[in-house]
Amino acid sequence: MATKFLSIPSVIERHDKPLMQLTSSLEKRIQLFEGGSGFLVGELALSQGHAPYRNINSSPADLDYQLLAKTGLLLASGAKSGELVVTTGFPSAVYELFKQQAEKFFAVRDVITEYNSDTLNGGGRSRVQLTISHLEVMSEIMGCITAVRKGPLADDGNFFIVSLGYGTCETALSTAEGPIARTCVSVPGLRHAVNTLYDELTASYYLSMKNEHMINQSFQRGDMVIGRKRMSLLGARSTHLASYYNEIVSPAMRKAFTDTDFEKTNRLYLVGGGARYPELVAHFKQEFNEVLDVIVPEGAENFAALGYYLRSALWCGPNHIERAVGLDIGNAYTVISTYEADKPVNQQVEAQSLVFMEE
Repeated sequence: MATKFLSIPSVIERHDKPLMQLTSSLEKRIQLFEGGSGFLVGELALSQGHAPYRNINSSPADLDYQLLAKTGLLLASGAKSGELVVTTGFPSAVYELFKQQAEKFFAVRDVITEYNSDTLNGGGRSRVQLTISHLEVMSEIMGCITAVRKGPLADDGNFFIVSLGYGTCETALSTAEGPIARTCVSVPGLRHAVNTLYDELTASYYLSMKNEHMINQSFQRGDMVIGRKRMSLLGARSTHLASYYNEIVSPAMRKAFTDTDFEKTNRLYLVGGGARYPELVAHFKQEFNEVLDVIVPEGAENFAALGYYLRSALWCGPNHIERAVGLDIGNAYTVISTYEADKPVNQQVEAQSLVFMEE
């Protein structure tokens, strides 16, 4: 089953005036209109905004969550009205609290999204009406487990899994009978390392009112411009990730995982955005080098969205697979997972010929 992913930064900023002269693809020029106000979303908020924000672990009743959800549905539908089957989720720490709120937002009424559809020729508003014919809300860690078991890895055995998110870090030991509840732990995520770096920098530099989400972008890149000088953050990033692992992640795993648990499996999957930091992965490998193989699967940052999509696909069945959507509204990035139709053979041959000609 071919799957495609779209990822946008989980930030918004109010901007009422329609933007113009933008030629990029839709996911990079999203401006929504809600309650008489305009909002930049994702990449556009970062490039055109002044202080793009998103409340950490905001509820489905909050405006920032709703705008990101509508953006996800807009992109999943290709900006076309119709029916969708949606699966989404929340970290374990807030799952029970937010589940009913999400069901109310998505399922009680059609979701109507008004957006700036013509950013090139002077602005034009369009409306997309989407009917959510079925909604499922999962815990984030169960979404990741579903991706490991039902996705390309197809691992039907026992395994540890750690989802390294920005707001939270989730752990579990998954067995064929289900996850062992005692091992399902939720602790602060990567924002702990980002914020300790922010505190260190503000003690020595004026950061020109950069907020947490803007600092996180620099944290990911490994550099920052301060006073018109480019500064490498790689050394500091490594230090703060080490502190985060030693102070937050490792103690939580030592408390949750027992020797009896290690007898059940020989592997641990690292997923989530934090799995993209090699210095953080190295700490896991160092701690478990004598007992577990630490595996970072391809596309690890998309595993929650993949698991959600696979659940939606089950509800759709093969005849309506194009309606299936996995929507992971994360604290740092929102990832939309949808069905990708196979390309016709003649298109594949043509693409290969073009590559050959270029070489």
